Formats: sequence, structure tokens, C-alpha cells
Amino acid sequence: MAFPTKFTHISLFFLTITALSGIWMRLYFVAPNAQTLPFEHILHGHSHMAILGWTFLAMFVLYVKLTWESMPKKKHAIAILYTILVVTLMMFIAFLYEGYATYSIILSVIHIFVEYWVIIFIWITLKYIPHMTRTLRLFMYASLLSLFLSTLGPFSLGAIAANGLRESPLFEMAIYFYLHFQYNGWLFFMLIGLFLFFLQKNKITYNEKWIQCSFWIYFISLFPAYFSAILWYDIGIGGYIAAFIGVIGQCIAILLLIGTIFPAYHSFHALFSKHMKISYIFVAFILLMKQFLEFGLLIPGFSSLIYETRSVIIGYLHLTLLGFITMFILNLYQSTQLLDETKKRVTYGIAIFLGGFVVQEVILFCSALFAWTNGWIIPYQNELLLSATILLLVGICSIWTTVCKQTK
Repeated sequence: MAFPTKFTHISLFFLTITALSGIWMRLYFVAPNAQTLPFEHILHGHSHMAILGWTFLAMFVLYVKLTWESMPKKKHAIAILYTILVVTLMMFIAFLYEGYATYSIILSVIHIFVEYWVIIFIWITLKYIPHMTRTLRLFMYASLLSLFLSTLGPFSLGAIAANGLRESPLFEMAIYFYLHFQYNGWLFFMLIGLFLFFLQKNKITYNEKWIQCSFWIYFISLFPAYFSAILWYDIGIGGYIAAFIGVIGQCIAILLLIGTIFPAYHSFHALFSKHMKISYIFVAFILLMKQFLEFGLLIPGFSSLIYETRSVIIGYLHLTLLGFITMFILNLYQSTQLLDETKKRVTYGIAIFLGGFVVQEVILFCSALFAWTNGWIIPYQNELLLSATILLLVGICSIWTTVCKQTK
């Protein structure tokens, strides 16, 4: 059985919906006529589609693609694909319809059980993958553990709300717990693990000992690093020390990881085209930028200012989810032939996508900087952000059309 192209289609469909809902939200600040639904409803739908739709399914697609030849449960994987499609779409519609309420909560819980299904599926099928090193399995298992831990955040929200603490700091802490173990845990470990597995399948060697060392430093640091996300609340000197250890540890691990892979860069010439090599370097640069930005949270008093500035929070989340995670996914899609990197529409699409991403990040972080210093507001800020989001959509659609053409 050949690898189903529908996997790629559905994941890019989710990414397109994420971009469309992002444009819808931006229109609220530009065109009053666009305000057809409560802003919070669209925001909830957008964020859940981005994390539980696009990135979650893309991780599963990449794992299945790289292990397809040796995978004994192919029909099982297809069943998971369709389940994710139906549950995610219903959840998105429920959020648009009622916001965070009965139906959307029920469907969110159902999605969590789908996540458990994926965890069990990957855990079982890993034993059928030949020649996967112990280090790669460590990354895979750590990603699955992080995905499981992240689900404890949403489950705790119900208990917190039921006890009348909906407006308490505990509610926000649970949300940050979920986000931390999603993008710093599940998504990070799975992306790095899949990339290293791709290199191994193509006989690109690297120092296994140093990669494993990087893994353990990052994995151990992941837990205290959570406190860096809640420094806006007075968690005491113990919490600050834990946050400091976590951020420093993750930074060391990432530098060690990149420093270990980079010496093998000369071997990439035959494996990657010129623009792909540049694209992977860009992803590494964004990862380093994200990590160094987190040092700002350790500055006493500065963390509260950051969390009170909406544009910084949005900029950081987009830097992580668009700049690092989404670009890394699109790179791996090209490397594994889910996307044809030789097609000009793919190259142009990614260039347009990156243009929208860069414009968006510059405006968001500059607007925060100006607000902190002299209170100056960027002229036509909302219009520029809307234009940047439209560029993201145009880039995604350009990429998606090449997949459609390949299947004709």
C-alpha cells in the first residue's frame, strides 16, 4: 500500500483554516462589518486548530511517512487520520458557535482521548521500526510522555473552574502548563527525533554520544523550565531558581544539539538543495532566538511586563509555532517528498509565507518596544498585521496547490 497523499492534504487543510481564522481576527481591528461572531469564539477556534489540528496531525503524518514501509498497522493509521479530521473539525465549529462551553469542552475531551490513541499507536509501532537507535527512541518516548503530561492541563481546568477558581492564577497556570509541554515538550522532541531519524535513514552520521547528552540535559530541564512561564505570579525564590535552571539547561542543550549536528553539514550537500539548507539554518536560528528571548523572563520585574503586553505574547507564540515548528514541519515535508521542493510554487509559497511571518514578528515586537519606551504607535499597525496574515495564507495556498497537482 502506497503512502496516502490524503494525509498531506488534510494537514495543509488544517493549516489553511488556521490562517483563515487568523485573518478573520485581524479584520476585527480593521473592518467593523467583519465582527459577525464574538472575537473570543474565533480566538479559541484558531488556537485549538493551530495546536490540535495542524501541528498535531502534521507530527503524526511525518511519523507515519518515515515509518510507512515497516509499519504493520497501516489501516489503523488511516483510521486515526479520519478520526482526527472529524473530531478537530467538529471542535473548531463548536468553538465558533459557542466559544468555550458545553459542546466545545466535550469535543476537546474527545480529542484528548484521540491523543492517547496516537500515543499508544506510536508506542506500539516503534518496536517494528528497524535500526532506530536508542537515542532516537529516547526522543520519541519523551515526546509521547510530554504529550500525555500536557493533557493534564486541560483536565485540571474543569476542576479549577468547578471550585470557583475560574478567575484565579491557577487557571492561567494550567493553560501555561499545557502550552509548555506542547511546544517545548511534545513538538520539540518529536521534530528533533524525526529529523535525526531522517538523517539516519539517509546515512548522515553525527556524534550519538553528544546528541544523547543534549537530550538528557533538555529533558531534565523541561520540568523546572515550566516555572519560567509563570514568573508573572509570585512563586518565591525557589520557583525563580527552578526557572533559571530550566532556561539555562534548555539553552545549553540546544546549543549542544546544533553544535553536534553542524559538523555533519558538509554531508548535507548531496541530501539537501541550496534553499533547503538555508531553510534549515533559518529554523535553527529561530530556535536559538526563541530560547534567548526566554532569558528576558528571568529579569526581575520584566516578566510581569512581558505577560501584560499582548503583542509580546502573540509574537512569542507565533515565533514558536510559525517560525520554528511550522517551518520545521514544512522542511521535513519537503525532505520526505510529501512536498516536491523542485516545484516553483513550493519555493515561492514558502518565501511568501516567510515574508508574512517576518513582517508580523517585526510589527508585534516593535509595537511592544515602542509602547514600553515612548508610547509611539506604528502607523497602520492593524492593516499591516492583516496584510502579513494574508501573505501567510497566500503562501500556504501556493504550497497546497502543488500537492493537488501531484495527485492528478
